[in-house]
Amino acid sequence: MSETQADSLDALAPWLGGVLQKLEPGERIGLTRKIGKALRDANAARIRDNVTPDGAPMEPRKSKRDRRGRLRKRRGRMFPKASLARNLRAFARPDEIEVAFRPLVAGTAEIHHYGLTAPVDPKIPNSIKVRYPARPLLGFAPADLEAIDKEVADWLAR
Repeated sequence: MSETQADSLDALAPWLGGVLQKLEPGERIGLTRKIGKALRDANAARIRDNVTPDGAPMEPRKSKRDRRGRLRKRRGRMFPKASLARNLRAFARPDEIEVAFRPLVAGTAEIHHYGLTAPVDPKIPNSIKVRYPARPLLGFAPADLEAIDKEVADWLAR
């Protein structure tokens, strides 16, 4: 997360905290659930579009050559299943929201998010290990902060 994102989150925290303290626990969970869903949807859309949270395109995959030495084109998105609602979950509690991957997808997501070294095929023993480029998958964008403000304003207007 960049320094400006952290600053804007810090500025948002007291205002949102004050609003949340005035709500009943049931209302708080409803509001945090709506905010969590909005954040999950925004992150899923970015993953589908192969865009990092700061708006830069993700580093593309390496091209692969077939047996004859010709370049094989890679089709489709980079993380096709990571952005599905069943794999990207939003957990809402009265005081916090967590957007995380399901455990089966979390390992792959962690490797790509932080740019770690991992075997190409974990099912094969002694598979070659590759250092993957860092491709941040989850994070806050300026539009996410505006979406949080909108959700809170809509909730309070009810």
